[in-house]
Amino acid sequence: MLIQIATLMLSLMLLVMLHELGHYVTARWFGVRVERFFCFFDVKFAIWKKKIGDTVYGIGWLPLGGYVKLSGMIDESMDLEQMKQEPKPYEFRVKPAWQRLIIMLGGIIVNIILAMIIYAALFISQGETYVDVNKMQYGIEVDAKQEKLGLENGDIPVGVNGIKYNSLRNINKEALLGGNTLEVKRDGKEVSLPINENFRTEILNSKGSFFHPQVTFEVDSIFDNSAAQKAGLLKGDKIIAVDGFTTPLYSDFKRKLAEYKGKTVPLSVVRKGEAVELMANVNKDGALGFKITSAYLNSLEVHRDYTIAEGITMGLTEPFESIATQVRGIGTLFKVKDGRKQVAGPIGMVKQMPTEWNWLFFWSFTAMISAWLAFINLLPIPGLDGGHAVFAIYEMVTGRKPSEKVLEKAQMVGVVIILALMVFIFGNDIVNMIFK
Repeated sequence: MLIQIATLMLSLMLLVMLHELGHYVTARWFGVRVERFFCFFDVKFAIWKKKIGDTVYGIGWLPLGGYVKLSGMIDESMDLEQMKQEPKPYEFRVKPAWQRLIIMLGGIIVNIILAMIIYAALFISQGETYVDVNKMQYGIEVDAKQEKLGLENGDIPVGVNGIKYNSLRNINKEALLGGNTLEVKRDGKEVSLPINENFRTEILNSKGSFFHPQVTFEVDSIFDNSAAQKAGLLKGDKIIAVDGFTTPLYSDFKRKLAEYKGKTVPLSVVRKGEAVELMANVNKDGALGFKITSAYLNSLEVHRDYTIAEGITMGLTEPFESIATQVRGIGTLFKVKDGRKQVAGPIGMVKQMPTEWNWLFFWSFTAMISAWLAFINLLPIPGLDGGHAVFAIYEMVTGRKPSEKVLEKAQMVGVVIILALMVFIFGNDIVNMIFK
């Protein structure tokens, strides 16, 4: 849990600091005084703060974002007393509209640039790996729920809505986000299956692992004091039959073993090229207690390395692809059962973090959230950067500046909207935690 919390908090702190730094740098660039620069909100008190020059820097205790307080700006602080005084040359409100627009977009620009840099670095250093459906010999493993959706063991997913994809991950994504039909190869023929609400719900609930390739297998690690250890199974063993029933695929092995829950069953094993017969006591869950390895599964994966130029090109476009995926994902929530349960706030996100520190996950997650924060802040909602930008653009187009009363009311509306969203998100997390 500590690692999960640390992963999320470090990512959010990095993103908030850099976002607010975008506002800070552009404000100082145009001569606007920055009164406060805070990571997280300091409601009633701050964990740490220090005044340097005209600015108070600090860390708040409420991890819902961060802020910079600019002199002469109507923001979430609602410091109206300052606005009643005569404007000063270092205040936000006296600057030209185009400068105020740049200041408001500063954080968004930093978020997008950060996402581009991280994605480019990941493509250059890690490349891309995916399961190629064209290499699948045994198709996918199907459970009872998938059978009700029309899938069969051995089906090979090849496309969505008539569009063919090489990557199994992309087929999973497109089937969830925009699929009406799933095309599969079955017994040498192509079959089209309808994607309905139940289909989407099952894909969403699978958390990205809806399609499981059927694989040949070998015994890998064996759990201590397990039935596998007591039966004498060793790393590298190939279990070819259970009670005389041949099990070339791991799905066949699991299905047959489930028939012997709590019983003793004979296993036919190939060990270093020689046949070995063993007797094993199957536990009540229908398992023996070992992990598998599969050279076949590894052979399905295609890895592509990117040159520096290719990685940079991919990095420039990936943030926008990520945003599009997130937006489509929100639309999908209205097309599945209990879509509300799939919405995760900070509490829900902690549970999705890895339990062991993983730098690759950290940077991938940070890039995705950075792009998403840029999009959210660009929305024309009063109180967000996009809302402030709308007023600046309005002034640039019409030549008329909105009155301070209009700005005050808009800010109050924005605060109410944002607070309502926070209440929903945290309440939804708590409800999901209690009733899930």
